[in-house]
Amino acid sequence: MNILSWLLLFVIACMVHGAAAQEPLKLLARSQQAIANPGLSASEWRWVREHRKIRLAVWLPMSPPYDITTGLNDYGGINADFIGLAADNLGIEMEVIRYENYDEALAALRTGKADFIARASDNQRNQGLILSHPYSPNVAVEVVNNAAIRNDTVRKVAIAPGYDPQRVQQRYPQAEIVSFNSPRHALEALAFRKVDLFFCDSVTAGYLVSQSSISNLMIHPLTTPFPVSGFSFAAMPQMQTWINVLNKVMLALPESASVGIHRRWKGGITLSLSEQQPVYTSLEHKWINEHKRIRVAVAEDNPPVAFFDESGKLRGIIADVLTALQLRTGFTFVIQRYPGQRAALKAVKAGKEDLVAGVTQEDIWRSELLTTRTWLYNSWVMVGRAQHVPGAVNPGILSLDGQSPEEWLRKQSGGQPEKVDTWRHGLNRMVLGNGEMMAMPLIVANTLLENKEYASLRILGSIDIDSMRFSFGASRQSWPLIAILNKALINIPPEDLHALTRGGNAGNSFASNRSKQVALNGALMVAVVAALLLTLVAGCCYRRQQSHQRRMLAIVAAQRKARKRAASASRAKSAFLTTMSHEIRTPVSAILGMLELVMKRPGEVQQNRESVRIAWEAAQALLLLIGNILDVSRIESGRLVLRPERASLIKLIEEPAMLFEGMAAQKGLMFVLELDADLQLDVLVDRSRFRQILVNLAGNAIKFTERGQITLRVQLDGCDDGYLLLHIEVEDTGEGIDEATRVRLFRPFAQGNSQNVAQGSGLGLYICRTLAQMMGGSIDLNSEPGKGTRVTVRLKLPVMAGLPAGSVLQPATPEPCASLVVLIVDDNPAGRMQLRQQLSWLGHQVISAESPKVALEKLEHTRPDAVITDCNMPGISGFELAHIIHMQYPGVPVFGSTADAREAVREEAREAGMRDCLFKPMTLNMLSDLLATVSSPVPNPDIPQRAMTDKLPPELLKGENLALFLSLQISVLDETLARLRAWHDAPDTSLRETLHKLRGGIQLLGVPALVAACEMQEAAPDSEGVRSLEAQLIQLRVVLQEWHDTR
Repeated sequence: MNILSWLLLFVIACMVHGAAAQEPLKLLARSQQAIANPGLSASEWRWVREHRKIRLAVWLPMSPPYDITTGLNDYGGINADFIGLAADNLGIEMEVIRYENYDEALAALRTGKADFIARASDNQRNQGLILSHPYSPNVAVEVVNNAAIRNDTVRKVAIAPGYDPQRVQQRYPQAEIVSFNSPRHALEALAFRKVDLFFCDSVTAGYLVSQSSISNLMIHPLTTPFPVSGFSFAAMPQMQTWINVLNKVMLALPESASVGIHRRWKGGITLSLSEQQPVYTSLEHKWINEHKRIRVAVAEDNPPVAFFDESGKLRGIIADVLTALQLRTGFTFVIQRYPGQRAALKAVKAGKEDLVAGVTQEDIWRSELLTTRTWLYNSWVMVGRAQHVPGAVNPGILSLDGQSPEEWLRKQSGGQPEKVDTWRHGLNRMVLGNGEMMAMPLIVANTLLENKEYASLRILGSIDIDSMRFSFGASRQSWPLIAILNKALINIPPEDLHALTRGGNAGNSFASNRSKQVALNGALMVAVVAALLLTLVAGCCYRRQQSHQRRMLAIVAAQRKARKRAASASRAKSAFLTTMSHEIRTPVSAILGMLELVMKRPGEVQQNRESVRIAWEAAQALLLLIGNILDVSRIESGRLVLRPERASLIKLIEEPAMLFEGMAAQKGLMFVLELDADLQLDVLVDRSRFRQILVNLAGNAIKFTERGQITLRVQLDGCDDGYLLLHIEVEDTGEGIDEATRVRLFRPFAQGNSQNVAQGSGLGLYICRTLAQMMGGSIDLNSEPGKGTRVTVRLKLPVMAGLPAGSVLQPATPEPCASLVVLIVDDNPAGRMQLRQQLSWLGHQVISAESPKVALEKLEHTRPDAVITDCNMPGISGFELAHIIHMQYPGVPVFGSTADAREAVREEAREAGMRDCLFKPMTLNMLSDLLATVSSPVPNPDIPQRAMTDKLPPELLKGENLALFLSLQISVLDETLARLRAWHDAPDTSLRETLHKLRGGIQLLGVPALVAACEMQEAAPDSEGVRSLEAQLIQLRVVLQEWHDTR
């Protein structure tokens, strides 16, 4: 039974170790910066869409401020802020996986278990990884001990991880290079004179020096340059696309974003307690309201973390942190004083107190309490007598009851360390000779050793273990309190938390004696300062109270504004949904209603034609609405572009004016067109967008005018350096609008207040203003209730030089497009039927395929003149199909069709090998223009057409005989084509039997040239002849298939 127990424990230990080796962390990014357009290509956006989760590998020990964890599986720091910005702007999830060391993280990259790492440099490039552009500078500096500034001899140099030891050795040829597992331990070794210099980057050095409890260190810039690349992201070569995406996102970030991130983590920023409260759940709000007073157990005599002044008031770092938490939670913290850490922990566990403060996270866990996230890191040091001899046996090691590195102490002493109640108790015992050494936090040791009574003691050195973490602890029944405090701690900006925790960092003197005169002078100075402060305390208290009230009022005002903004956003959302529902349902209702009537009415009656016309107009209105919504999306994302071309200005105005005249006449209105005589010019302009401005403005005028007239007035305001200044006015005699409505009409989805006419989507004027601004102009609206409206547009258009006489291009009369064989691929039956009928109407032969797989099968024995495929299909997409056809059948043009009307989709289609991509719905004109670009097939007069049925015996034309005959011939053609393709791989085989079988059916069809080609290849087959025969047989098969399908 004992053996089984040991085996079970071993298995559990292995599972725990394996889980810890790859521990997932939660990304805690504090920066927010929206990027309008990161500049990714279509293929890169497609890659991002296909990789919704990216895995970042991090490893122990962490390197603050780039990598920081709080003990609650959160990953923060400079790396997290930059990676969070990339994740937010790309819309992807970032998974952070923590490994035990760098080698495991590198192995995860190479095996595909992780995708990339951060804070990479030249070392990673030498290991075969690819690097992004640097996102953080890597400026090397020297950190030295103040006491060794005048000593020119450098015997031992500690280097930060990431620097090449050989290059650093070349800089200090006489020194010994010493490696540490973390920069924090290297700094501690430098402070205690175990090394002479620390070679590190400026960001890490500045952060650690400012956040540690060490004040005898100084950062020096290098006297001679040390070229090194900045910190980058790194990945395996197969992740090159991800590195390219990161490069573009980092490049698109404004410089202020990078500056803000590095400023946040440099430490030492003045504290500001004016933050708004965190967002709590309803349960947490309820808990806060029911538990306003929180009893906090604090051990006395723990300076500078926590101590009590003569009046019994709590002072130190904990007091400042609790003040910051009080502003963010609304709690009132009631301080309960305890003689030691162990007593404070027991009081919370027994339920006498709610919270324990000033204790490390490890000791809270040992007491079986819940812990918050870490708010202060510090190092363990060993304090002993100044005459201590290194290497001697140390049987008398002391530790604080409730706060000590237990495992390390047991290993060092070979037994159980002796417990003391307070830090002072332990120091006093060592002074009296009742103890050799005691493990203490560096921040506490620095403060207590300043007292002259401990002049015989000193810090012997740092303890090479993980940093201690100060947290708050509570009982398991108070888990809502832990959740609330965690949110409040996150809400404190890092720079503010740095300032709070630095307040207790007393200077570190590492001297063994204290001067009595210095102490006396210090006491006198304190007395003088105290006397001065007493005279000002009343005024300071009053001012502090007033300042506190102002801050609270500001918070309340900010919350009120936030509620108003949220309510306004909710109303805008509801208004948008209501408007869109009305605007979409209205034309859809007309379409369905009219088509239902067409299906009910018998035969071809005039009412059916009228119903179809109404349904078509409703569909056009719906398409216009969708186009406007897409335009708004392009405007907000910065992707709306103009495509200018040469155009006659007078024709651009007169052509839509004829449409306006008809629309006005239908309402009984008069339409007046006033044109300047100097408009006979050619300009460079986007035709469709210019027409869109006119149609929107004139359409609104006609829609909202019940009687009177509409005037379109266009005149020339002059020319300026090759540009024409165009003045356009649209004036109506409608009911007009008031000033308040006029101000908001150019906002998206804004509408007027007309009670007589149905409102539109509210997008037209917003789009018109944007287009006018893109054309170098502006748009203004003037109106008064009851006096009509006048909209003025001013545009600045480039003037084109006049063409020479006789060179004016006349629009070419389109020639009838020759009949083509078109393969259409669409998984939607309705879409296939519509496209098939449209192409048949245009006179083309159509082959249908319901999937890309079927299309590729048909291409094996059919060679169409063009392929039109839907872009979005399950399995193989249209883009992938186009790529396959482009590689295997390079002579077959492929066109795409999609309902996703974004230019990025058209760009992606062209990258995949498509000639062009049409946006649905596709009209006859669009298809005709598209297929006009396809080279017409060379007609073969020897291939029979359907009209040549008289060449077949009459018996074959009766009943189902023709269908059976055509099916048989198509089957024989497929077998022959497959045999001809195989012949190219084995040209020694005979084609006589195959071609002889084929000739019988061809003779019945009356194709003598094809019969002769078969006979020639039967006798002496050659490569060129067989390929020519294949082409003729493919064309014959297409004709027979069309004949079979449409007989």
